[in-house]
Amino acid sequence: MNSLLTKSTVSDSLMEKGDLFSAVVLYEDLATRQRAMQICDRLVRKFWADVEFDFSWWRFDFLHDSALAGDAVRLAARSELVLVAAHAGRELPTAVKDWIESWLPIREPGFGVLVAMIGTEADRLKGLSPIHVYLREAAQRANMDYLPQVIDAPLGKLDTSIETIANRAEKVTSLLDGILHRPPTPLRWRINE
Repeated sequence: MNSLLTKSTVSDSLMEKGDLFSAVVLYEDLATRQRAMQICDRLVRKFWADVEFDFSWWRFDFLHDSALAGDAVRLAARSELVLVAAHAGRELPTAVKDWIESWLPIREPGFGVLVAMIGTEADRLKGLSPIHVYLREAAQRANMDYLPQVIDAPLGKLDTSIETIANRAEKVTSLLDGILHRPPTPLRWRINE
């Protein structure tokens, strides 16, 4: 694992918004919350003298309540940092995707960071996942920076059985198929715009 947020990433965001750094942390369970807390603690230790932090913590199942989900949408729409901590898998739950799709169109374009902490040491799936692809595309639509943190498979413990290789190939093939058959994004040359 490596450090996600550099001093320049945080400093750039703070120059635009003042000395209060707001962050929304969405996590799946206790294990993913603990990973997210490590990053948030590092941020506070590194910048505590210069910045006041305002963290808002939301567990996935909180989003099933429409009032709580609405509050979480409003906070995410104006936060400098949106951190999603989840187990590795094929997709985020529908409530989480709905939440993301709700704040994307109302965010101020061009500021903020979306951090993806997908996977834990205990998860079987390691490396980049379809969840990373979805979150990267969401960040692009919001014109946010995207910082993924990936738990890599340890080289000595890699399962190289035929079943595992076939299963991983099938997952990658469906992911690539989705990417390759996505409608092209129009190019913007920004000439005379």
